Amino acid sequence: TRRPAGTGAGRERPTAPSLPHTPPIPPLYVGREADLASLRTVTDTAVLLTGMPGVGKTALAVHWAHEIADRFPDGQLHVRLRGFDPHCEPLTSAAALRGMLTALGLPEHRLPNGTDALAGLYRSTLSGRRLLVLLDDALDTEQVRPLLPAAPGCLTLITSRRGLSGLVTAGVRPLRLDPPSATDTLALLAHRVGEQRAAVLDEFVAHCGRLPQAVVEVADRAAAHPDYPPPALTALAAELRCAQGTLDALPGVRAALARSYARLSAEAARLLRLLPRHSGPALTAEDASARAHLPVRTVRPLLDELADLHLITETAPGHYTAHDLVRAFARRPDATQPH
Repeated sequence: TRRPAGTGAGRERPTAPSLPHTPPIPPLYVGREADLASLRTVTDTAVLLTGMPGVGKTALAVHWAHEIADRFPDGQLHVRLRGFDPHCEPLTSAAALRGMLTALGLPEHRLPNGTDALAGLYRSTLSGRRLLVLLDDALDTEQVRPLLPAAPGCLTLITSRRGLSGLVTAGVRPLRLDPPSATDTLALLAHRVGEQRAAVLDEFVAHCGRLPQAVVEVADRAAAHPDYPPPALTALAAELRCAQGTLDALPGVRAALARSYARLSAEAARLLRLLPRHSGPALTAEDASARAHLPVRTVRPLLDELADLHLITETAPGHYTAHDLVRAFARRPDATQPH
């Protein structure tokens, strides 16, 4: 970890991120073959991985970055932008640029002030290099835009809970991650707890909507008792079944959703809380209008806001669905405050 040196009396001293030259080698990765196949065809200079909280964006990004490391002989930069970090504020573009430039060998005291000047120096420094830049957990387009290198030999991989339409319009290739298949989900669970033990818990995993973070939480609870034979896990399975329809058994998932909820406007948050009252297969703007007692023209931007944060998914023009765990969260959004 590099920390900036003093920048002189009276000047702001931004905190630089931790910038290893390569992301940590991921553990054995399970599934996502279709998504990996899409990534392996990438010829773009920037790719955006989006999806709901807990769907596995960072895990896939780190796995792929490690897989293609040999294509970038000048190394990799891994920047945690902290867009939805529960413990600290999002990283500013200027702080990220200063950290990347020092990681590339430029002395802190020679760096200019101001985001534009730093971005210009960053792009000129990368000219002629082949570097992979992983920008993880981005907050919004404005945070990321100055961090995109112009060098044609570089690749930028961005992860975010938001759609970042401004980047997509500018030519960044988007890839939305959905929950993995049932087969991949069961394989993930079996990899962590063994096939026999996984069979005891697979019913609850199905009710988790195959969300990887939920699977990992369940697996970690089972793994905490490695000496229990599979039948002894039936008590845990029964506890998890009793918690269906709530997130009481999945505090990590609840906390992750709470961090997205905290980014919503008051009107969009209210609309999210109304979602569990809709029992149909898909929600339309007209349905939302009736539930919220608001004009359709007022509701449409709120639905767009929820979809941008991947708290709902637009499955067809004007038709939206929500993951079961998002619906469960919406019933009691204040049960866990983001922290």
